[in-house]
Amino acid sequence: MDFQTLHNMAANAARNAERMCSQEGGPGNGLPFQNYAGYPFYVDEYNRLLAFTAQADPGVTAYFEAIDLGKAYSPAAVTGIMWKSYAELAAVRLNSLASYLQSKLGLKQQEHEQIIDLINANLRASIYHDPKHEREVQDVLETIFRARALDFRREQESVPYSTKRYIPDFTFNRIGLAVEVKLCKDKNREKEMIEEINSDIIGYGGRYDRCLFVIYDLGFIRDTALFSCDIEENPNVHVLIVKK
Repeated sequence: MDFQTLHNMAANAARNAERMCSQEGGPGNGLPFQNYAGYPFYVDEYNRLLAFTAQADPGVTAYFEAIDLGKAYSPAAVTGIMWKSYAELAAVRLNSLASYLQSKLGLKQQEHEQIIDLINANLRASIYHDPKHEREVQDVLETIFRARALDFRREQESVPYSTKRYIPDFTFNRIGLAVEVKLCKDKNREKEMIEEINSDIIGYGGRYDRCLFVIYDLGFIRDTALFSCDIEENPNVHVLIVKK
């Protein structure tokens, strides 16, 4: 498995683990740690990705080791307060592994990852009310890009494919990156977005080294990993879901 794929998998798992760690138990339900019971999945994912990385780069074992929780692997064997500790441990290890893998990428790929990190860190914090249209999310992204003086174009590139023309929301021509924005604002939008993304992949794939789909979700995508996994089976395609 190549470093780019491994990095994408580790980064996605780290984001989902962090999202789990940021949640709190429902008020008054007496289960303040219930949302962290999924920590074994992220421990397994870290160990699995570490093993794949070691196949591609045996030197990784000098910096990372597998997580062995022993009996604590089962949430039933430990108190709830430890669930959060183990969830945070998995998130930290996944982030560290993703950073290690990023260092193995080429310069263009590293710049791609820096833009993804920039969006992930700033988009949610920069939106103060629920957007009604994708253009509102695009406007916020443009402000973020301009604040960092990035070299990009907005809706200025036209990509012909058969009898249709595709216009990416943002293009970074120097590094071969196209960014497309989607807004998931109701329960029916999820299926529509999948069709739109698959169409865009066909249109953009021959022109850009990488396609990034940024989805701002108002709370209608229940399983982000399931939504992204099949789409990201396409070479050089990445899905970033930012939750409201």
